[in-house]
Amino acid sequence: MSEPFRYDRRFPLDVTPPDLWVLLERTDQYVHWWSWLQTLHGGGLEPGDVAACVVRAPLPYTLRFTVRVEGVVPGESIVTQVAGDLEGQARLTIAPTTAGCEARLSWELHLRDRLLRPLSSVARPAMRWAHDRVVETGLREFRRRVVDGHRRP
Repeated sequence: MSEPFRYDRRFPLDVTPPDLWVLLERTDQYVHWWSWLQTLHGGGLEPGDVAACVVRAPLPYTLRFTVRVEGVVPGESIVTQVAGDLEGQARLTIAPTTAGCEARLSWELHLRDRLLRPLSSVARPAMRWAHDRVVETGLREFRRRVVDGHRRP
């Protein structure tokens, strides 16, 4: 089994936890918010909800997977199980701060794509770079398109 891709970062956001939750519940808008998310079918933020996703990396590959919501505490956390080209658990936790909130994204995902998995031993640095670009782009787009717009009167 290949080494998993691990991610654990915290992001400050200028929006309260309840307001962030309202935004996150708009799962039908995710493909408009994030350029790397090619498709998302289904999904919601209730336990048992499943979303089928297609993500286009900045390198020439595409990942297909499902995200199943395992646990939810509205305004505080979401725990999911990912299956498909990627497999493992992912979690979002939200904590209030004096300026709004902090979102913590963490996951441990194994690459299961039958073509990419053998390449991951030599291409891992490039794949990690692509992963980090997807997350950084996603956060920038989310702040610009959603959070900043939500704060405006």
